[in-house]
Amino acid sequence: MKTRPLFTGVISLAFLVSPTAFLIAAAPARVEAVTSSFELPRLKAHGDPKDPKAMPKAKATVDDLSPQGKSGVQRGKKEKSDYLAIDGSKSWSSSLRGALNETAFVSFFVYASVGTVIDVAGAKLLIRPGSKPDYAQMHVGTPGTKGVQWRKIGGPVKFEKHGGKLLAALPVLTVRLDPAAKEWDLFAANRLVTDGLRLPDLPKGAPRQFHVSAGPNGAWVCGLISADENPLYEDANANGIDDAFEKTKRNGVLLAATASTADRKNLAQQWQVDQRTRNVKPWPVQRPLPDDHVPAVPGKKK
Repeated sequence: MKTRPLFTGVISLAFLVSPTAFLIAAAPARVEAVTSSFELPRLKAHGDPKDPKAMPKAKATVDDLSPQGKSGVQRGKKEKSDYLAIDGSKSWSSSLRGALNETAFVSFFVYASVGTVIDVAGAKLLIRPGSKPDYAQMHVGTPGTKGVQWRKIGGPVKFEKHGGKLLAALPVLTVRLDPAAKEWDLFAANRLVTDGLRLPDLPKGAPRQFHVSAGPNGAWVCGLISADENPLYEDANANGIDDAFEKTKRNGVLLAATASTADRKNLAQQWQVDQRTRNVKPWPVQRPLPDDHVPAVPGKKK
């Protein structure tokens, strides 16, 4: 895996994420981003005083999205957005940071067709048709007695044509991998969507990888960042919960690393309830626009 530096790019649209639905909205202005596709709160090129404390950039890796010579995988560019295009029913993988037994955070921005499976070192997501026509529904997978058990998560995401193919632009997602506890959590933007999902052991000798198996209409990977620390919040105990919230609820003391699963689960549930009461701030991302997008004429009112 080759890497690229954390630098700026131009933003066109932003995602708003709620606990029950993924919403897409236009950003109020064009701003700069930490990478060519999206920025993370603790890895911004130009932070805001209200942002959480920046983490050392040496603790994060921005994937350069190399095709790695794989058949059916190629770089693409649309407007000012770079991406990695994976043809229908083809796949692509890239190595992730950290040892297999270490907690890690993996953030990614993917356009997916129906049938696309994203596997983050054992944490699995699947795109299926939504209950509404022309919408996708994301599912998370956990190991069961009869193979992977899938359940839907979040709200519908609209399919749009990109390069003539129907793809759903998923929100920026972050997976927290906790191999010691054999669990993983999922964040959409900076909202905890679900936690404590069972993380299966990787096959003996298998590397820690980010893997996309594209559905029949393909998939695009627009950005991939892996980090040793939580890039969303200050999280000294790496349990995926904002330290500021933990200290508020626990009289200034963080949950111990040896705390029981039940204690962490209870705290995470309280945090999810607290998040639902807060305003959602749009996340700026640089994204390839749909085929039918009509560029705004400078100075012309809509």
